Amino acid sequence: MKTAQFVFRQFVKKYWTSTTRTFASPAGRRLLTGTAGGGSFLLSASFFSASPTGGYEVPKHEEVRNLDLIIKETDALYNNYLIDNAYAILRKHGSGTCSELLWRLARVVCEKAKLSKDKKEKEQLFMEAFAIAEKALKHEKPEGCFGAHKWYAIILDYVGEIEGTKSRIKKSYEVRDHLERALEINDSDATTWHILGVWHFTFADMPYYTRLAAKAIFGTPPSSTYADALKNFERAEFLQPNFYSTNTFYLAETYDRLGNKELALEYYKRAFLMPVVSADDAQIHQKAHDKLKKLGLTVADLIN
Repeated sequence: MKTAQFVFRQFVKKYWTSTTRTFASPAGRRLLTGTAGGGSFLLSASFFSASPTGGYEVPKHEEVRNLDLIIKETDALYNNYLIDNAYAILRKHGSGTCSELLWRLARVVCEKAKLSKDKKEKEQLFMEAFAIAEKALKHEKPEGCFGAHKWYAIILDYVGEIEGTKSRIKKSYEVRDHLERALEINDSDATTWHILGVWHFTFADMPYYTRLAAKAIFGTPPSSTYADALKNFERAEFLQPNFYSTNTFYLAETYDRLGNKELALEYYKRAFLMPVVSADDAQIHQKAHDKLKKLGLTVADLIN
């Protein structure tokens, strides 16, 4: 007989692990022009919004000279996946108190952790990124720092993964709170709405028997509804239409769970027909194809 821990671990592996990796990494950008190994980068599309702040006006920090220039340069390097180059600039500001630079440093250190092949180094880098994100929050201005909350939430989930399933699920409350705070500061960032949508869908979609197992392990596991998930996915799509095939697919999944089969079919079709420019897109393309096949549709039906 499967233990409660095993059942819940399988659920987390199926949903949480597969979804939370997509929002934090620009790695898919390397596939846009087939230059994963290096060379020039000409990005015609991206999962991320054109602006890392989603149109949010960065608060001024008078203690840092040329702040706007540093932000512009390091964001461009990050968006082109030149992580080491961005790190070389931002690490100089690690001892400072400018939250806008600190969360960007945390972001690139987080990316360096994901690129590391050494498990010990990977974990050390994630913990370093988390400490920097904590510092960014500590020094945020009264008006708040959108990026600090967003990346604290993202990196916190990695820390939970390092510490184990029980820690990760407990930290999910805090992950949600910081995503919501990020959106209070800047509600125009499509990717943050998508991440929060995934959070709500994950726990709304938890099977009853798994919920019982989780309750036995965690006492009061997080819970949500498909309506909450839909609100977030729709908001992301409104802000940046067709920005991410995964968001389109999640819209289909959520409509399906809510019993709106017509809209679910429409969004499964859209997800299938969206350009495949990254590894995430390829995975979603296949998932949408499998869903449509079960519904009796063929590729010819979709193309014609």
